[in-house]
Amino acid sequence: MNTHVTPAAETRLISLADLYLHDINPRQNGSAEDTAAMAASIAVNGLLQNLTGYADPDRPGIGIVAGGRRLRGLQHLAEHGSGTMDAQPIDFTAIPVRVTDDAFVARAWAGTESATQKPLHPADEIRAYAAMSDQGNSPEMIARAFAQSVAHVRRRLALADLIPEALSALREGHISLDVAKALTLAPSHAEQLATLTTARAGNWTAERVRRQLTPDSVASTDRRAIFVGLEAYRAAGGTMIDDLFADCCYLTDADLLHQLFVATLDERAEALRAEQGWAWVKVSYDQWSDHSLTSGCERIQRTAVELPTGDRDRLAELEDIQFSEGLNDTERAEIEALRDRAKGDYSDEDREAGGIVVLVDRHGTLTIEGAYRREAKSRAHDTTETGSTAPAAEKTLPQAALDDLHRIELLALQTALLDKPELVLDLLAWQIERRAPAWCSPFSVQLSDQQITPEAAQHVTIDARLADTSNATEFNKTDNPVDQFTAFQAKGKKHRNQVLTRHFVRTLNRMTSDQAPLADHLAELTGTAIRKVWTPCAPGYFKRLPAGRLDGLWQELTALTAEAEEAVAFARLKKAEKADELARLFQDASAREALGLSREQAAAIDAWLPAELQRAAK
Repeated sequence: MNTHVTPAAETRLISLADLYLHDINPRQNGSAEDTAAMAASIAVNGLLQNLTGYADPDRPGIGIVAGGRRLRGLQHLAEHGSGTMDAQPIDFTAIPVRVTDDAFVARAWAGTESATQKPLHPADEIRAYAAMSDQGNSPEMIARAFAQSVAHVRRRLALADLIPEALSALREGHISLDVAKALTLAPSHAEQLATLTTARAGNWTAERVRRQLTPDSVASTDRRAIFVGLEAYRAAGGTMIDDLFADCCYLTDADLLHQLFVATLDERAEALRAEQGWAWVKVSYDQWSDHSLTSGCERIQRTAVELPTGDRDRLAELEDIQFSEGLNDTERAEIEALRDRAKGDYSDEDREAGGIVVLVDRHGTLTIEGAYRREAKSRAHDTTETGSTAPAAEKTLPQAALDDLHRIELLALQTALLDKPELVLDLLAWQIERRAPAWCSPFSVQLSDQQITPEAAQHVTIDARLADTSNATEFNKTDNPVDQFTAFQAKGKKHRNQVLTRHFVRTLNRMTSDQAPLADHLAELTGTAIRKVWTPCAPGYFKRLPAGRLDGLWQELTALTAEAEEAVAFARLKKAEKADELARLFQDASAREALGLSREQAAAIDAWLPAELQRAAK
């Protein structure tokens, strides 16, 4: 039983110069934006709540253990002033502070205030900001009143036009804030209500709601939209839906966009052909070059040149800067120009007889895929050393026979590869690393990433090697696959094995019930540790539990009896508040300290798993 006697605390008026942020205050860090917002709020409303401090015998002055944001706001005001006409006068020599000289009490205060400070629910924020806006208050005035940034207030006000049913659903936890944001894309309140009803019934994600409300639209981030340009699309009569919460909008007329894309690409391609002096140009409307465009052609290579000494030195200098510091826009343009010059150029003869294939890449940039010359369809004679000639072979086989010959050729290569397992592994790893689709790769293999990101993804740690796979990314075509493959082999087996491991791991399926023994065996072999990648949190876990389960879990983790003061206080909380308090046990060491939990109890919390996951951890 805790027999600590709480000494009396007193409220003192202390000069701001004698206050400092104590080490036990859980709010040690704050952004400049947050500090400015709190300063503006204090300037308008005054200091609505006293600070809480500790008279630490080891340091002069009073250390603030609760009220770190307010302290930073006051310091900001004292240094910079409010800059507003409606500021309240503040006596910086007499700041009210509730003070104790007991270290135990100070720690309890620090943990308790952090635990009991509950931010407004987004739905309540939206309603409050909307009410103030209706009274004629600007976003800047609302931001000062609520100690928030102007950008935050504007984002909340953008949701104020949601139908009442949507705001109620958000407040009751039936939809997420992201789903509420997606609902703003609805063209009418009637469609918003219909989508809300369906989304609630089907537990839709925000992305599913966006697709429902923009079914035939194209995002402004699409390569075609970037290439054509939004102004050109609008000028042609195209309409758009703005997404208030993303850096994009949705073009509603996909057919018009495609027509503009084709016409613009054809025009730009012809202009490029004339500018560079090529005999012909072909256009690919896809992100890659269709092999049919260059069938019967051979690639023309540039004639390499050696840069002058001064240019070579400058290129080396820029490459050093790029590696160590990074380049600015001017330097980036300069290095690209030097590298392009180093590649050389095509001869006049090549341009007079050859042509280019152009396309728009995934970034919306017009790109020359390559230069080609048409091969002669037949050769009348092959001259030998003796000067005799041989008749040219004629194509007399039907297509079915040619197909059979190609199958025989493939059979021979597959047979030879059976005895070359290392080469097969090299080819497979190279294909995966170069992000190549199956249709233009050695193997007819396409990897599919499995879903590992929860819908409520807070406090989930995803290894960068899993987030950076190329299984679902777009193919970046290389000009010389032989050179690329040779360079890949030169990196060695370790690199190859890392590539195969990383990408194939992302395809690992969740084991079915009949595969449970194998799943357990793999977990044991690998030392799988769920808590290394996931920390239980309120949105992702605790708020999804029934209220009764939360009470039992609190007592289990804190080892408190149902009659204990802290347990009784916990039982009186609302469900959402209980979920937040449980989450703090896992995420905030000060919460454990405030409850006086032992090291063993803290270790048990750090290792705790829901019953549904405990089998996987054995």
